[in-house]
Amino acid sequence: MVAAFPYLIYRFFYRIWLFLLHWYGDGFFFAWNMLLETLRSLDRVIALKITLRYFFQPLYRDYTTVGYLLGFIFRSIRVVFGALLYLIIFVIALSLYCAWAAIPLYLIYRFIGL
Repeated sequence: MVAAFPYLIYRFFYRIWLFLLHWYGDGFFFAWNMLLETLRSLDRVIALKITLRYFFQPLYRDYTTVGYLLGFIFRSIRVVFGALLYLIIFVIALSLYCAWAAIPLYLIYRFIGL
């Protein structure tokens, strides 16, 4: 009977440690992978990576001055809007992750505050 009490205390804190490891550790990598997958699928539509690769190429292979000028202007606009969209998605994902990560802290605060 004497050995059961320390074992139960050990298991109690061990389970809390496993919960926190799962909640914050695994949850962070899950959220990060979801964000990267969202950005990858969005890049298939916006094609920011390809736009940056061909940034100084003429638009539609028109090697005149107008083709170079329009290519630079249109690609600049596309890069700015694409980067803003990526930034907005990143900020939303970061906000959601911070709110999700604060749930256990909020519950502990509410439990102790009562």
